[in-house]
Amino acid sequence: MWSVIPGGHRPARHIVRWLRSIQELAEFQLARKDLKANIWRFANAVAQCPGFDPASMTIMPIWQRLQERFGFPAKSISNYFRRLRDWGVLAVVATGRTAQFTPKSSGRTENEAAIYVLLEKAEDQGVEKSSVPVPTRAVNNPPHARAGESSNPQMDAASPQPSLKRAAQRREVNHQLLDRTESLWDPNATTDATTKRERREAERLASLELQFRSFPLQRISTAHVAAICRPFFRAGWTIKDILHAIDWRPNTDARYHHDGAHGVGNTGAWLKFRLGKWARHDGGLYRSPSQKREAERSQRAAETRAAAERRERALAERSSYTPPTVPWRERVARIRQAQLG
Repeated sequence: MWSVIPGGHRPARHIVRWLRSIQELAEFQLARKDLKANIWRFANAVAQCPGFDPASMTIMPIWQRLQERFGFPAKSISNYFRRLRDWGVLAVVATGRTAQFTPKSSGRTENEAAIYVLLEKAEDQGVEKSSVPVPTRAVNNPPHARAGESSNPQMDAASPQPSLKRAAQRREVNHQLLDRTESLWDPNATTDATTKRERREAERLASLELQFRSFPLQRISTAHVAAICRPFFRAGWTIKDILHAIDWRPNTDARYHHDGAHGVGNTGAWLKFRLGKWARHDGGLYRSPSQKREAERSQRAAETRAAAERRERALAERSSYTPPTVPWRERVARIRQAQLG
């Protein structure tokens, strides 16, 4: 059994601890709502299967029982077992086999069920390893320091968010940001691509780089940031444009007095509100700062070209001018004589 347990894992101490460890997984918390419900129902069904050995934390779930009692299709059972193995909460000790593949020397004529061992993380999961510090140190006021003040402990910072999904999102984002060695996406480049897959990947990398440059956005998932910023990415906005839109009001030089680092409970709604100010009433978007600068450069270049063309025409006309051969006094005299009769 120990030969199949991966590093950093150990057999779960209790079946309940195993179920709780699944809930604390970032992959489980960030999964789709329907997949999350099906995986949780499947894990509870596996925990109720016979053949459980609490000493070794091994279990022999029978597929026929899972199909008849809990209604799981065979293909779904295979997919759920594979997903639990990939998440590191389950390991295969012995694979199952049908009776036709059982050696005759064993004398067995029945199907053999697979044996799995239930796993949990070996290190302590009580402290979240994240680049987003959440201090929880308490400060005791000295007695009689100030009259009328309570000497009860007071927290010098907000307590961690109780939501397992939010904690999983923060761990997942910071795990990717801590491994960042260079810019995930050019902050001055757009996310244009030829195929849908390439465009989605470009939007994901741009959103992750946006989270690296904006600390409050690290509280939500990268997919959430990409979903909010997707209309702006497809309108030709860059990362720097979105960062400008988060801190500045549109068409003015007024900066917001409050940022999202403190006092914001729903970061996604805060980001959507800030970016929503840059949307017109007809559903379109205002031009981004980079687009405005590009339009101004194009206008200045067009004006410079027009002025150069005017100068060239004036020089050409001046060079093609031929002075008259008749003196001006004689020309004036001829004009007057023609007017007099």
